[in-house]
This record gives sequence, structure tokens and C-alpha cells, in this order.
Amino acid sequence: MTPEEFISWLAPAAQAQCKPYNLPASVLISQGALESGWGRYKIGEYNIFGRKWGGWGNYIEKTTWECYNGEWQQITAKFQGYESLLQACDDWCILITQEPYYADAWAAWYNSHDVEQFVRALVPVYATDPDYADKVLSTIWANNLTQYD
Repeated sequence: MTPEEFISWLAPAAQAQCKPYNLPASVLISQGALESGWGRYKIGEYNIFGRKWGGWGNYIEKTTWECYNGEWQQITAKFQGYESLLQACDDWCILITQEPYYADAWAAWYNSHDVEQFVRALVPVYATDPDYADKVLSTIWANNLTQYD
């Protein structure tokens, strides 16, 4: 998919699922784009976030790279299998709003509605890539994704 096709494919589900949770669809779309290479590297049909298996439903085992203590390591991990794009987006929203690890990120968004503050609070918990926040924000700004918030 091209970036435009990916955004057209994901934006309606992102908006539908983010709205009830009061979350910015722009961040969901950006993370989906980065994690899946604009849809080229989905895990299964709908896991575009690289979401690890949460202990429910199906999972898919894949080899992946993680950065620990500044060093990249190849590991085999279980990733969540989703039945629909809406389910994948809903799981992202549930993760951010209900998982205690993301309480600071959720509070940053809830109190400020500032996308950059939200991303900078979210990323240290969400990803091991030390440049991930800048990548998420660059993708948002380059593609005008805040229009979907």
C-alpha cells in the first residue's frame, strides 16, 4: 500500500475506535504506519501495531528485533492475532487507557490534548527504539494525521 492508501484504509477504523476513548487517531495511524511499513509488514491480517500477545485470542509467533540497553537483539515473540481492523484499533485504545503502564501517557493526553506530549509520554513504555517518538511525530506531521483527531 502507498501511504495514502494505508491512511484511507486505517483512518475510518482509527476514528471510530479512538473517539469513544477520547484518544487521538493520529497517533494510532502513525504507529500503525511505522510498525507495519505502511501495511506491507502486517502480522496476520490486522496486527499493524506489532502488538505482543495479551494472553487472549489467537497469537502469531514471529522473529523480531528489540533494542535492550542500546543493543539490538533478535528474538522470537508472540504477537496478537486479530479478527478485524476494528478489533486491532480497539485493543490499542484499551491498552492505552486501561493498562497501568500507560497511566502517565493517558494523563498527558487527558490533561493537555497535546499530541507531542502524549507521544513523548507513551513511547518509553510502548517501544524499545530510542528514536521512536521522533518517528511517530514526524509521520504525524508529514501526513497531516491530526486531521483525523
